[in-house]
Amino acid sequence: MLLDNRRVSTGVRTALAMAIAAVAVLASIYGFFFYRDNFSTHYPIKVLSVHAFRSGEIPYWNFADAGGQPLAGNPNTLTFYPDNVLYLFLPAHVAFNLHFLIHLAVAFFIVRALTRSEFAASMYVFSGIAVSATAFYNLIVAVPMIPLAFLAAQRRSRWLLGCAFGLLALAGEPVVLIGTAIAVAILAIDRMPIRAFAVAIVIAIVIASPLLIAYAEIAREVERSVGMSSRTVLNASLPPIRIVELFAGPVIGVLNDAGGQYRARLFSTIFLGLIALPALVRRSRYTIVAAVMLFLALGRYNPFVAYIVDHVRAVRIVRYPEKFALPMIVAMVVLVAEYFRMTRYRRLWLFITLIPLLWTAWRALPIDLFRHYRTSLHAPVRTYVASSIAAGAMPARLEYRLRAIADEPLFGATKGLRYVINPSPDGMHSLRSRMVIERFQTGIREHYLNIEQAFPYAFFPTRVVATRDIYAEAVATEKVSDLTTVVAPRALAVSPARVLRYEEHGQRITIDVDAPQPALLFVNQTYFGAWDVRARGRALETLPLDVDRLGVIVPAGTTRVELRFGRHHMAVAIAWIASSLLLIACFFVEGRDRRAGQVERPGDENRALV
Repeated sequence: MLLDNRRVSTGVRTALAMAIAAVAVLASIYGFFFYRDNFSTHYPIKVLSVHAFRSGEIPYWNFADAGGQPLAGNPNTLTFYPDNVLYLFLPAHVAFNLHFLIHLAVAFFIVRALTRSEFAASMYVFSGIAVSATAFYNLIVAVPMIPLAFLAAQRRSRWLLGCAFGLLALAGEPVVLIGTAIAVAILAIDRMPIRAFAVAIVIAIVIASPLLIAYAEIAREVERSVGMSSRTVLNASLPPIRIVELFAGPVIGVLNDAGGQYRARLFSTIFLGLIALPALVRRSRYTIVAAVMLFLALGRYNPFVAYIVDHVRAVRIVRYPEKFALPMIVAMVVLVAEYFRMTRYRRLWLFITLIPLLWTAWRALPIDLFRHYRTSLHAPVRTYVASSIAAGAMPARLEYRLRAIADEPLFGATKGLRYVINPSPDGMHSLRSRMVIERFQTGIREHYLNIEQAFPYAFFPTRVVATRDIYAEAVATEKVSDLTTVVAPRALAVSPARVLRYEEHGQRITIDVDAPQPALLFVNQTYFGAWDVRARGRALETLPLDVDRLGVIVPAGTTRVELRFGRHHMAVAIAWIASSLLLIACFFVEGRDRRAGQVERPGDENRALV
């Protein structure tokens, strides 16, 4: 009879797994994870990147965003994340959707291994925070990787620990990295030898190395490098009222049900279930982890955290303490699994927990069947699109559809639009562009719109105005009415030279010029020191023009000038290969060690941590 029950159980599980897989396939083909950053940043970036991937290039530069912005060096683009391989052979929207579904599926199996409980694993993937994370292409990575780090701490596996932190680093979320590191320290600081931690750190650095190299090229020139205001850093903090939401369900709505208040919170919901209340009274290191993460997640509602952010400028390069809720929820799920294993009322708790979770997940899942994303790229068109749609003033899906039809930044880039004024929301635009953006936003509009849209992609100025600093450069630029006059940081000679041809070849720009003598060439891309500009096999001098545009000193004669963003392409490519091979090797070694019995059994470590 027991055997028959097991067979029935296996059959039910197989049927359920097949049904879930079918739904996931249909959702990836016909749906779209539209909400928040997915629409305005992540999906357009992946569509733009896929063309570089398919031509065998690393996408270093985004031509569509505010006159050009870095791609590979921007941690939020996940340029070096392993599942980018999906974009090589699947439609962009399918690969994009699968990124979320795969991470949720992986999270289920990792949490099941961590807790030895299918109930806890199911509870986690349907929890409010896991569902809410599907609004962020980068944050969804934390959903399986945080429990993987906890599992590594339990198993004392330096291989898994290094992989977990390396993949978190590739996703570019420093707050999640910090929170997970604190949690792992609480769980395993006296259980893993220092040498094992050191090996894990080296593994994580090697896995993240392609991103670290690419980011190092722009780190000093992007706005994020100078830090943010305390208000910005603490904007998405966890209000004390939302602690009730952990147990009772959404108290201020899901998505933007609360009429605009969704912008003050990062996660649409953090609902976990009433079962978490009795589970929290257990004596465990996971209880300490949950308490510490909650303490930090409160952010501006916590006087200690608010004081640190206000008085320590160095911490203001990261933002949104609500992200600490991610490791908090994982710790609480482990506690729930232990409580569920011991309770006599499992069937009752099963219904009390999973039914409300499923209902909330259905309401909060940010997926839509509107297929406006199915577009094809046309010839690049530079434009300025100002939003006339109030954020949070209407249902989220309706707002998304209206914004998509209006070709708002950056979504219109999936059709070929290039926006002349559009600061990246993650602060990865140039510090010089910040000056232009601020003056544009404070009312000095006509000059920037006229100049940016009228400029050709490259030309030779007829006059150069020299200035002493960037502020004087901005003022002088706004006073210039002649499109062939440019403002530069020093006096430069002009030449009656000609641009013969301008072409973009994937990530490269080639410009054929004819100059009777060395001359200043204006290229309408954003200036960064990482531009590698060459002609006749040698590097050419670059400098900023008109505050944040790219200037190049070209040699005399008829010359082909080639521009590529990034000066360490070979180092990044080698690091990416090393990163990928190390990831494969780590999971291979972990599997070998498990088979050889060199790591702890799943049950031993839980008892050691309680």
